[in-house]
Amino acid sequence: MERSLVMLTFDLEEFDIPEEYGQKVSEKAQMEVTLDGMYRLLAILDMHDIRVTFFTTGHFAKQNPELIRRLASRHEIASHALYHSPAHAFEEKDILHARGILEEISGQIVKGFRMPRLAPFNRDVLRKWGFRYDSSLNPTWLPGRYNLLKENPLPSVTDGLIELPCSVTPWLRFPLFWLSLKNLPAGIYAWLCVFTLKKRKNLMLYFHPWEFANLREYQLPGYVKNPDGDRLASKLNKLIYELKKRNATFVTCDTYCDHWEQNKKPVV
Repeated sequence: MERSLVMLTFDLEEFDIPEEYGQKVSEKAQMEVTLDGMYRLLAILDMHDIRVTFFTTGHFAKQNPELIRRLASRHEIASHALYHSPAHAFEEKDILHARGILEEISGQIVKGFRMPRLAPFNRDVLRKWGFRYDSSLNPTWLPGRYNLLKENPLPSVTDGLIELPCSVTPWLRFPLFWLSLKNLPAGIYAWLCVFTLKKRKNLMLYFHPWEFANLREYQLPGYVKNPDGDRLASKLNKLIYELKKRNATFVTCDTYCDHWEQNKKPVV
């Protein structure tokens, strides 16, 4: 019987989203907010004894090496470029720089990449530099952000690079990303995930550790900020329980790629 595989992924980055709404946050505060959410998140992952993938910026890793080493002892560390903030212009060479930082600190070989904000970039550089997979595609339509309905919503491989798209529902391409967990009732979001997993036998879900921090002091839109902290952690906890009830297996992205190669075809 074919296994149902779930990739829980977290973009481990500086808390810079207030910049999108005209607010300045010191680097110290950016790190503190992410760390606050991180330890709340780790309690859930440890309780459920599951492994996940952390797409981590090189800058965050340099500022928090002990945390990265702790995560690497159990979870996968993948690259989220060098910086997350748009204040730092992205350059292709940053991909190599960030990977070097992550590998030195974590002791892992970094095989995966996710572009900050899932922005367009030249994937050929990932192939050239020996990455195994990319997860920078959200094959949905969101006004002002994505118009990617023509993209393949299923895992695929091109010239040796595996593309692991963020999950959308089989119909309507409804995105199952972080804003959906926040804004949908927990039962409806879990049902959409279970339905998609049943149809496709895989889920790629992504969130951010800073979401699980206390964000009340920041002037962010309600759909970005609420719920936060313990309330959001409770929703994630319920989601994991629901997926476990369906005998889902939680794997890192790299482990999913192992499954891919063993089966010689994508799980759809």
